Amino acid sequence: MTPIALQHGEVLLPDRSIVDGTVLLTEGRIVYAGPKRKTPRGFSEFDAHGDYVAPGLIEMHLHGADLIGWQNCTKDRLERLAQTLLRHGIVRFLPTMMASEPVLRRMTALLDRAACRDRILGLYVEGPFLNPDKRGGVQKRFVRPVDLDYLAQLQEMAGGRIRLMTFAPELPGAERLPAAMRRLGITPCVGHSLATASQAATVCRTGPFGCTHLFNAMSGLDHHEPGLAAFGLNQSRVVVELNPDGTHVAPELLQVAYRAKPADRIVLVSDAAVSAGVRPGLYRYMGRVIRSDRRGAYYAADGTLIGGSILIDRGVFRFTKFTGAPIHQAVRMASLNPARFLGLGRRIGSLEPGKQADVAVFSRTFGRVRAVFFNGEQIVGRIAQGSRRRLSDSDEPPSPAETR
Repeated sequence: MTPIALQHGEVLLPDRSIVDGTVLLTEGRIVYAGPKRKTPRGFSEFDAHGDYVAPGLIEMHLHGADLIGWQNCTKDRLERLAQTLLRHGIVRFLPTMMASEPVLRRMTALLDRAACRDRILGLYVEGPFLNPDKRGGVQKRFVRPVDLDYLAQLQEMAGGRIRLMTFAPELPGAERLPAAMRRLGITPCVGHSLATASQAATVCRTGPFGCTHLFNAMSGLDHHEPGLAAFGLNQSRVVVELNPDGTHVAPELLQVAYRAKPADRIVLVSDAAVSAGVRPGLYRYMGRVIRSDRRGAYYAADGTLIGGSILIDRGVFRFTKFTGAPIHQAVRMASLNPARFLGLGRRIGSLEPGKQADVAVFSRTFGRVRAVFFNGEQIVGRIAQGSRRRLSDSDEPPSPAETR
């Protein structure tokens, strides 16, 4: 594997960005990321030409894309979806699904043999222990009362691969779920819920928790009876997911969340539906017709918003525009923050020496990905060996569709 020097880009570190910085990759690891250094002898040089040199992004909440969802996934489709994500600078991801036993079994079987399995960080299940009145896009047949035996059965079906699971803390028996999930290797996430902030605090006493797509499908910020959203914003042990597309959460509330929550406790998610990245139209998902447009994906029959129509690379850029957050901070929310929440922050998620060399080079508007490196190997774009030329348009993957 040829050592690589990424030069002349704006290097995005967890706490700052460095204009005209250098990143050195060798033997699958990052060995340097910082102010400009001369390209060492024996390294191939990639000229970023002022674009962003960032850690590879992580999609932590992904229902599908490119008309591929987990319910119709095959080995070939999974590989195609993984390649689509790479062309968006998304190196690792967490397939997210309802508590459908057939889908869970299908994905478990696929992950046993998929070539891209080392880029898949586990499975995320929304449900089944949700409030039926706040199930949102989760179909009624995949919602049920708290049942610890069934929880264990789901993890057994998944071969222990469920990493995150959403539950509603106000349900009878929900106080037993966090400990039961942790024993099974699952980090509990609150959501799809009508809980008050105090109810959630009573159930979620110790340990880290996630808050599934903050503000969506949950009780909100009522000034007399604050709901689950207030719990997510106020509690330091809670990492909140935030969808920055401008549809799921109004820009004004994105600003509130950004100001209220420490930047290292926010994970940007796309909640992308199967129609993400394709043209607007009608598509099928889990046996139902969905309508996808520039704002998001909806059940065609009743207009329920069920997911996003952009991926997280574009979401990162929108977040900076809506909130004024610096680009390095927004990128951290889609790389290091999800890596840390999943217990992988020492290995992946940022441009720091010793970590795996997962790097993406983004245009200044995040509309194009110039190159992607996975474990130090370039898998999107081309290296200009010893050259200063800019990659031509023919070298680059197509731009993500603009959805606003």
